[in-house]
Amino acid sequence: MYRKQIDYIHDWFYRKTRKPLIIRGARQVGKTTTVTLAAKKLNVELIAINLEDQHSFLSEIPKNDPRSIFELIALSRGMTSFDPEKVIFFFDEAQEHPEIIPFLRYCYEKAPEYHVILTGSLLEFVLNSPDFSFPVGRIEFLFMGPMTFSEYLYGINQGALADKLKTFSLTQPVSEALHQIYLQHQRTYTITGGMPEAVKVYRDTQSWLEVARIKESIQETYQADFGKYYKRANTDAIRQVFKKIPLALGNKTIYSKLIEGGRTETVKKALEALELARVVSLCVHTAGNGLPLATEQKNNHFKTFFLDIGLVMSAMGLQIDAIPNDLNSIASGAIAEQFIAQHLLDDRELFQKPQLYYWQRQKQGSISEIDFLTRYKNHVIPVEVKSGAAGSMKSLQVFIRLKQEKPPFALRFLENLPESKTVLNKETGHQYQLISLPHYLVEYWRSFAE
Repeated sequence: MYRKQIDYIHDWFYRKTRKPLIIRGARQVGKTTTVTLAAKKLNVELIAINLEDQHSFLSEIPKNDPRSIFELIALSRGMTSFDPEKVIFFFDEAQEHPEIIPFLRYCYEKAPEYHVILTGSLLEFVLNSPDFSFPVGRIEFLFMGPMTFSEYLYGINQGALADKLKTFSLTQPVSEALHQIYLQHQRTYTITGGMPEAVKVYRDTQSWLEVARIKESIQETYQADFGKYYKRANTDAIRQVFKKIPLALGNKTIYSKLIEGGRTETVKKALEALELARVVSLCVHTAGNGLPLATEQKNNHFKTFFLDIGLVMSAMGLQIDAIPNDLNSIASGAIAEQFIAQHLLDDRELFQKPQLYYWQRQKQGSISEIDFLTRYKNHVIPVEVKSGAAGSMKSLQVFIRLKQEKPPFALRFLENLPESKTVLNKETGHQYQLISLPHYLVEYWRSFAE
């Protein structure tokens, strides 16, 4: 299956400034498979070391001699010699032996000719431990999430449709016939989601029962991990929050609503644990007056989104027959927001940590909210996920009126064909373009802003 991270690893392999690579992402988003496919594309030997197993070389780690350790690993595989320029050493499930992470410093300093990749399903708990010694400046990161809509199309053997998505713009519009084809695939993606195993099963069987079985298995796997979070939070609290988040998408997160009668600190720690496991992502409020958006963020004011839209659909008990083409009409728009949220998380350089932002203004008797804020060049761009006439988007009009630096355009996602309209803010006289796109074009929204 195609993942953008495969191309990233390919480029990393040949880059002269390469450092040992840590791949970060939730369990079962395809980290191990991606490394395997990247090695195949590179036509190099992949020496995979699962650190859940017993390995004799681990006793040698404190000596900080990477060449000797790599030789020992190779000998244990029956390799009497090898060319480090044609091999990737891949340490998987690294959270089982955290000492392997500081060891990467010596790989970079003493054996830079070796290609070293490391990952783990619960690695974030190690990396964020207060007493953990991290090799700052000696490693680099690659972040992974679920498959995007275009990756999903590649995954179900619809590569021509995936390639075509890249070509659309306001001057190269989508035809109505093609639009309907994409909407049908968007509908199936909404149910299948972007977890690679679910996508593969759908491609191979076309069975919604088998897809549901896989998604349920994934959710059970996540819940089985909760006991491993015990230093972070109460297991029962984590389980309750895990089940509640898919039912509370798009709304400001209030701890008391996640666990009725639960202590704020207990719920907060449970949510933090799920965020560390990358099962949920926070969309943080920011004033949005300028870049970077993080400058004015309020960490105690946020919405929460789940890892994957397909898992959300399972948690809601919704199947394919409950999904119309208009995502904005499902669950009061929450499913559409989840779709856009997980794609905006992927809208970045792959080495950058994913982050979501939104804007809200509370005034007595009314609340104005912009679903998401993103960046285009040196501008803050408001993103709305809703239907309705351009002139009736009251929150967007409030945002435009209040901001001293006006955005040149705003984005809106709905089921219609792409279009751009000039909108006048009557209170300020400011004109801006409202670019309306179908949800399936969220990965390529910049093509419509050029």
